[in-house]
Amino acid sequence: MDYFHGRTALITGAARGIGLALAELLAARGARLVLSDVQGDALVEAAGRIRARGAEVLAERSDVSAPEQCRALVAAALERFGGLDILVNNAGLSIVARFEECKPEVCKKLMDVNLMGSIYMTLAAIEPLKQARGHVVFLSSVSGIRAIPTGSIYSASKAALRSLAEALRLELKPYGVHVGVLMPGFTTTDAAKTVMRGDGTPRPIDRPRHDTPEGVAKAIAVLIEQRRRESVLTPLGKATAAVQRLSPSLLDRILQGRELKN
Repeated sequence: MDYFHGRTALITGAARGIGLALAELLAARGARLVLSDVQGDALVEAAGRIRARGAEVLAERSDVSAPEQCRALVAAALERFGGLDILVNNAGLSIVARFEECKPEVCKKLMDVNLMGSIYMTLAAIEPLKQARGHVVFLSSVSGIRAIPTGSIYSASKAALRSLAEALRLELKPYGVHVGVLMPGFTTTDAAKTVMRGDGTPRPIDRPRHDTPEGVAKAIAVLIEQRRRESVLTPLGKATAAVQRLSPSLLDRILQGRELKN
């Protein structure tokens, strides 16, 4: 029987992109799904698509930056499905701007979602996950291994998730809970998605794509099924991690040269 068959998975940021691709993949493999996003209309549409394939779905509009909403989401999941096996902390925001251009309130907004949102969701779900000897997955980034110019705040949030996972992995090991971290590179996404400038206004995404949401979703499934600690995706991501480990100063020069060209 498929590993995910009959297991309950909660995915944040599930209305589009990686979250939606993962929901579709796990649904096809027999999982029961709890889908969360702040984009209510998009979430309803996503849940309808997955239900049409015969999957059991609970979709709740929820803001991960609000701890009471995280607790309510987990309570709804337990009431509907009786337990929780998998939590995937996928919801996130991005700022693309030089550090000095970033307003404090915009930095706080990003940290409230990317870091605190993952903390709040994991705190809310930790007891049922311990009972299930389940899984917690954090979506970090190659930028969480090596920060890049104009990505300081985003990179800091993703690096913090890796540190959080390292501590949790040891704390939860006696309970049989697996803690995994995935580091994707830039992925393709829908045309409507934007990132933030330093002042919080939206800007279109103009970065090269190294992977697809479907590719990242498959990697998350492997990470869970094989109970892996970490996984770095794409050849460029693996090369970045290797150079950062062996010669950070060389990577400094590469990234600084790229910034000067831009």
